[in-house]
Amino acid sequence: MEEHFTKALILAQENIGESDRRIIMFAEDLGKVSAKAKSARKIISKLAGHLEPLSFSNVRMIEKGGFQLTDALSIAKAPKTGANAEFLEFLKDMTFELQPDRRLWAEIKKTLFRKNAEEKISYREILKIIGFDPKFARCFACQSENVIAFSKTEQDFLCKAHALKVPRNEIILI
Repeated sequence: MEEHFTKALILAQENIGESDRRIIMFAEDLGKVSAKAKSARKIISKLAGHLEPLSFSNVRMIEKGGFQLTDALSIAKAPKTGANAEFLEFLKDMTFELQPDRRLWAEIKKTLFRKNAEEKISYREILKIIGFDPKFARCFACQSENVIAFSKTEQDFLCKAHALKVPRNEIILI
């Protein structure tokens, strides 16, 4: 049994059983982690308020056949905007479990706490950090250098003509 204490961005929650939750987070020291939060759905839960999506929290977990959250204390909360919610979904889909990255952590904080929360998020630097540098990208369908979108499902770049053919929820505009 190993104990971990780290800062984490809460990406998502999933209900499991009658009173538990699965918390998906991106932790500064561990990367993406999925941890069980026992009794987090109960009205008297000490964890519930600190494990909301867009919260940055100090978390303590034990690792024993999986991660279990034992403590959480919210330290900051990013603004609730559609762009930020889409960004969390992107991180959840595009990062791998237990792959920490300090550059990515710094860029996540910079992105979520940008000066104008209503401003469109630029995914270029995040894509570069996770290995998809748009600088060298070409549309996978026509080889055009004028890429404007990235397909999360296919993990390919697209030009405007081909991005229009893909459902909006499967791509991000860069």
